[in-house]
Order: sequence, then C-alpha cells, then structure tokens
Amino acid sequence: MSKQKTALILTGIILLLATGLRLWHLNQTPPGVWYDEAYNALDALDASENSTYKIFYPENYGREGLYINILALSFKIFGINNFALRFPSAFFGILTVLGFYFLLKSFKLYHTTILAGVFALSTSFYHLNFSRIAFRAIMVPLLLTWSAYFFFQGLNYSQEKLSQKKFSKKHFWQKHSLWLFFFSGLLTGLGLHTYIAYRVVPLIFIILLIVFLFVYPKFLKNYWQAIIMFLIGAFVSAGPILFYFYQHPQAFSGRTDAVSIFNSPEMTTGQAFLKSLSYHLQSLIFIGDQNQRHNYNGFPLLPAVWALFFSIGFVISLKEIFNGFWRRLNKKSLGKLFLPSLFAQATFWTMLIPGVLSLEGIPHFLRIIGITPAIFIITALPFNYLRRLYLHLKKSPFYKLKLWRWKIMQMAFSGLVATFLLTGISQIYLYFGLWAHSPKTADAFQQNWYQFGQFIKQQPLRKENYLIMNKNISIDPNNRHNLPEKSLAFSAYPQIKKYQLYNTADNFEELFDTVNCSDSQFILQPNTPLLALKKIKNYCRNLELQETILPNSTPPVKIWMLK
Repeated sequence: MSKQKTALILTGIILLLATGLRLWHLNQTPPGVWYDEAYNALDALDASENSTYKIFYPENYGREGLYINILALSFKIFGINNFALRFPSAFFGILTVLGFYFLLKSFKLYHTTILAGVFALSTSFYHLNFSRIAFRAIMVPLLLTWSAYFFFQGLNYSQEKLSQKKFSKKHFWQKHSLWLFFFSGLLTGLGLHTYIAYRVVPLIFIILLIVFLFVYPKFLKNYWQAIIMFLIGAFVSAGPILFYFYQHPQAFSGRTDAVSIFNSPEMTTGQAFLKSLSYHLQSLIFIGDQNQRHNYNGFPLLPAVWALFFSIGFVISLKEIFNGFWRRLNKKSLGKLFLPSLFAQATFWTMLIPGVLSLEGIPHFLRIIGITPAIFIITALPFNYLRRLYLHLKKSPFYKLKLWRWKIMQMAFSGLVATFLLTGISQIYLYFGLWAHSPKTADAFQQNWYQFGQFIKQQPLRKENYLIMNKNISIDPNNRHNLPEKSLAFSAYPQIKKYQLYNTADNFEELFDTVNCSDSQFILQPNTPLLALKKIKNYCRNLELQETILPNSTPPVKIWMLK
C-alpha cells in the first residue's frame, strides 16, 4: 500500500474518532445545562415558534444571532432535548477538525505532520469540551480554519498559474482561483455573526497582506483581483450585522465594557494588560482556566508532552519566518514552512487579544478560542522538522549511518509518536473519565436545576399549576410565566409555560383569591420554607402532600408537591 493511501486511511480513522468523541453521550455529558446555554435555547425556541429570527439578540449582554438561529433548526429536527441543544456545537467541532486537515494539506506539510496536528485537535480536551457545549464561540475556530484554507488554497493555485508549474486548464480551481478568495472572504465576514472574539480576525489577513507585499514580487499587480474578491465576499456576509451595529452602536460593545482592562478600578490599563497577557500565556503550559465549565481543575490548555512540542514548534515557526525574510532579501525562494509559521504566529497573537483585553476570570479559555488552529499547527511543526531530518540523513551520501544507529533513530521516533498518541488518549480520559463525573462539573452546569426542570416536565398538568420559588428568586409580578432560572426554564419547557410563578418573599397569599383547589397543583422549589407549605395546605385542605427525592441530584434534594 502506498504512503498516500496509508495516510488517507489513518486520516479517516482520526476523523471518525473526532466525530465519535463529539457525539458520544452528547445528551448526558456535560451534565445539566448552564445558564447561557439555556438562554440561547429559549431564544431559539421562541424564534422558532414565532418566526422571529434575529441578526442580533440584545438580551444577556447581547449575542450574535447566527448560532441561535441554527439552534432553532436543530430543535425542529431533533426535538427539545439536550442532544438537539448541543448537536450544532458538536457538528461545528467535527467540521473544524475536517477543515484543519485540509488547511494543513494546503501548506504541503508531510503526512506525519498533518496526522499529528489533526489527531491533537481531535483529542484535545480544550476543543472537545467546547465542541460539546452550546456556546456560539465554537464557530470561531470553524470559520477561521475554513477561511484560511480557501485563502491559502487560492494562493497556491494562483502561484502555480503565475509560474505555469503543474498548471492545468482542466482543473476548475486553477482556472477560477479567484473564487477561492471570494469564499475565504465570505467565511471571514460570516464570522462576525458568531462571537465577539471573531471581530479581530480581519487583523490576521491584514498582517498576511503586509508580509506578502514584502515577500512576493509584484504582489499587488498579481493579486489585486484576489484582494477585491476577498473584500466583496467579506462585505456580502458581514453587511447585515455591520448595518445592525450602525443602527444600534451600543450593541457593538456589549459585554466588553464590563470586563475590559480599560475599566479596572484597582490598576492602570498598562498593569491590567500585562497581568492579563501573562495569565493567558502561562495558561497554555502551567495554570489554566479555573472555570470548571471551560477546564478541569485549572489544568493547562496543553498537556505536558504537547506543551513540549508546542514550545519547540514555537521556536521553529519564528526561525522559519526570520529565514523567509532573509531568503527573500537575498532573492531566494521562501522556505516550505514559511506560510504555516506565518499564519500560526499571526493567528496566535491576534486571537489572544480578546482574552488579553479582558480582566474578568482570567485566564479565560473561551475568549481565546480563536487560537485553536494556531496552537495545533505549532504543536505539529516539530514532526515536519523530524521527518525532514530523517529523509536528509537517509538520502545524504555524506552522513551514512550504521544499521544499529538507524534502528535507534527509528525507535526514538516511534517513541515520540507513541508518547504523542498516549497524550491524546489521556485527554479523552480527562474529559469522559474525570471531568464528566466530577461533582464540580455537575455544579458548574446547574445539574440540580436541570433535574428539577425535568421532574416538572414529567408531571401531568392540572387546570391551575403553581411553582413556588424561594425568596432569592426574583419573579416578575407582571409576567408570572417568566422564570429567571434559565436552566430550569429550558429543562421544563414547554410545560413550564403553564405554570404561574411565585416566590415566598411575595405576598403570595394573593393567589388564593383565584385558585381553584379542586383542580390545581403546587410544586415547591427545594428548601422552600415550611411556612409557605403550611399556608397552601391550610387553604387547599383537599390537596395531598407528596414528598419525593429529585432523581440524580447531588446531594439528594427533597421536593414537596400538593396535588
């Protein structure tokens, strides 16, 4: 079997692994549903039921509408459940892995390097975790990866056309490579509909343009049409949301004002910037995000073995960029690793900006999710160096090695590959074996609220249904069907819309003026004061008191019902 076929089979296996990891037990893991996930879900359900799809949803600090509108479609297809809630994220995560494979191929790296990069992304706890949570941020690495693929593939075909090397008029994309730049721009603009961190992505392409003006002779003359096509594609897709921000300028800043380093009351902007930058840089290798939804027990973003590869790859990428400039000054061709190194470094530093400009909850893995393709390109680069060194020694007439030395080298290389693979397997265990079963994770995703909502959903409805909440849950007296606990509201949907909501801090005795005791039921939030229970029982003496333990609650939670 040829090396290409072997590499293709291995790639297929890795892609199947990535798919399985992102879909396995998706309805159960993560446990529960976090507030922001539930908020997205409820907006999606409302949009679906009332056909009120929006470009931008201003509630909950403001959210771009693309993900929520796709979520509405998922509910229509799969029903209202956790699988439907998280399937879009899983699907986007799978597409990101596929796009990353094509991106690495467009850089013309060795098969070993491509396989290493795709495997690391597929099994990484970091990307796997966000591929299984209903956050719109997962679309950032997806669109960035695919827009970069079309961009560099367009660049490859354009260079072949200019040099007439390997150029075939029968190949559609070689004849019409400008369309690849259009698609790249289209996806770049579409990213503005996803998550606030994506707004810095255009800076990556600006950096590439500036560098290309220096390293490619007559770049503007040869590529002015490609630049125009890219810009047209970007403005076509970004136009609607840019127009929305023009009409609603306050929506553009949204959450950023509340967490910005520019609004720190305790330190100067410079001090806040340096603190945030240092926290985010060291989070890659030393101490990571402390938020259990984003990470496990503050582990670094990269496990130790991959962190070592990343550190070596980081130095390699800087060296390749420097050598590329030096070679161009001496009118020589760019090195083979110049483009992947340039893109990785530009993406890494650019996509750190959203995290570095914030001070709340740092280091914050979600805000820097855009560095995903960069860190795994850099992590895979040492394999390209090792493969090139191996081939150089094998073919060189000046460095003939004895058989036993070749065997040692092959064993060493096999050991590195095995260690790399075992690290990926450990990441899978970290997610499914440790993080998924941690009580801290259940608490982080409000599992008890979710289970309480599921319990309510299973109860048969009466003519009048009441949900009595504790005094710390604020209920709108003008809309007693609007539950502020979004996780509970989603998990009990749509039955929760039939309930009237009261809390024990209100003078909830007023409901007795209209309640029909003969055909009503009361469900009390766990830990509701006994006084509220006694008041209801004294008024509706015909109702029977039922006690039950909330299923799968940790620790066990008791629920009172009168029905």
